[in-house]
Amino acid sequence: MIRRSPRPRTAFTVVQNRVIEDSRISFKATGILIYLLSKPDDWRTSTAHLARAKKEKIDAIRTAMTELEEAGYVKRRRYQDKAGRWQFETVVYDDPCHTDPVDNSF
Repeated sequence: MIRRSPRPRTAFTVVQNRVIEDSRISFKATGILIYLLSKPDDWRTSTAHLARAKKEKIDAIRTAMTELEEAGYVKRRRYQDKAGRWQFETVVYDDPCHTDPVDNSF
């Protein structure tokens, strides 16, 4: 039995049920996706930061992010900035995006 408290009017995240029920991803990946979707647009993070935010180890975060990428919820791109340093860009979608895996454009 599920017992619900009164529905919040502020400080909550709306997620489509199909995201939560997506059997292609684990509960761990689902939780990370919901956490990421709860953040504002243009919010930046890293796997190390995500590992510190909750009780998951960095390898668990990496595994979940790979799951999310394979399911189309995350697109990651590695590139060099103007100073020649390697940077990573991650885009998170609330609806799976299925594009050619070779396509690095966002």
